[in-house]
Amino acid sequence: MLTSENHCRIRDSVERRSSQLVGMSHYIHANPEIRFQERKASTRLVAALSEAGFVTEFPAGGLETAFVARVRGSAGGNDPTVAILCEYDALEGLGHACGHNVIATMGLGGGLALADVADAFAGEVRVIGCPGEEGGGGKAYLLNAGVFDDVDAALMIHPLAEDRQGGTSLARVGWDVEFVGRPAHAAMAPHLGINALDAVRLAFAGIDALRQQVTPDTRIHAIIVDGGAAVNVIPERASLRIFLRSAQSTYLNESIVPRARGVMEGAALMAGCGVTVNEVGPAYDAMVPNRVLAERYGTLAAALGRTAAPIDENDAGGSSDMGNVSQRFPSLHAYIAIDGDVKPHTAEFRDAAQSDRADRAVVDGATLLAQLGFDLLTDPQLLAAAVAEHHARKS
Repeated sequence: MLTSENHCRIRDSVERRSSQLVGMSHYIHANPEIRFQERKASTRLVAALSEAGFVTEFPAGGLETAFVARVRGSAGGNDPTVAILCEYDALEGLGHACGHNVIATMGLGGGLALADVADAFAGEVRVIGCPGEEGGGGKAYLLNAGVFDDVDAALMIHPLAEDRQGGTSLARVGWDVEFVGRPAHAAMAPHLGINALDAVRLAFAGIDALRQQVTPDTRIHAIIVDGGAAVNVIPERASLRIFLRSAQSTYLNESIVPRARGVMEGAALMAGCGVTVNEVGPAYDAMVPNRVLAERYGTLAAALGRTAAPIDENDAGGSSDMGNVSQRFPSLHAYIAIDGDVKPHTAEFRDAAQSDRADRAVVDGATLLAQLGFDLLTDPQLLAAAVAEHHARKS
């Protein structure tokens, strides 16, 4: 059931801390750090949690910039563990163009507010700092390290152009592909060379052909990482990075991955090159949505004056290592509006992530995480319903 008195306590707690939270958001935004290099952000977040009485582990899970911060409730009753997740890595060349400064600070504020009402719940609140979401798969590493082993539900909110109760995501596999040929003078003795860049070009042609015979939700995109060093030397080495995505992990792994690997091997064969295919971090699983959590989030958001659109399971969008977490237990990956017209991974979204609307989203998002976390800690029926839906979807 909704506990309005404690929801109000949570809201007051976040409002009292609003200057601290907005300041943290602006600090992280002004100091962008890419995956697994988020030393400034993680240090500041851990310091704030430690000062508030959380028991912290830093680093955690074998990752230098990951952390775990715990606080336990003092009331009697059930003993669940609810995790609130922080992301804080930036994008190469763009800074916080995905708004992870907002994600981190909402997570911080949600955890601090729950600590302020620890007298009203049993169980544990666990704020988990998850580095390297942008291509690094930090959550997958933390899952494998056991950081999430006894978690009952996980919550996070992502900034977007609109409020949404949640969504789905695409499973993703990433590769670094290197072709190796033989160098030669491009004018004097081209016949002695084996052109690795030719293999890259042929691989792109194969990718374009493959795109014609895949399901509509499949995405295949790549960049050339190395195309040679000098125009008058036949390139001995050339490489590309490719992401393969689909809404269904099984289809991705059983159909797209082997066919794409065949494209790489075929390109190498045609050019006479050798080829190596190395995975870029862990694979990202597709998101398992949870309507029980999403609808409660929507109810709480409405009380703050936000109308959060229901989950659209036909609109997968991008990929996130939150998908890996959602495969294990009930998870919320909701969205909160920071601007009405910009898309992530753009300079415009980077600017929106430190706007007045983003600052308001930090406060509202922290409130919503804490209120929903509190409901899961104090309402066994809500948690049981979320778990039941999770099992039904997984089966």
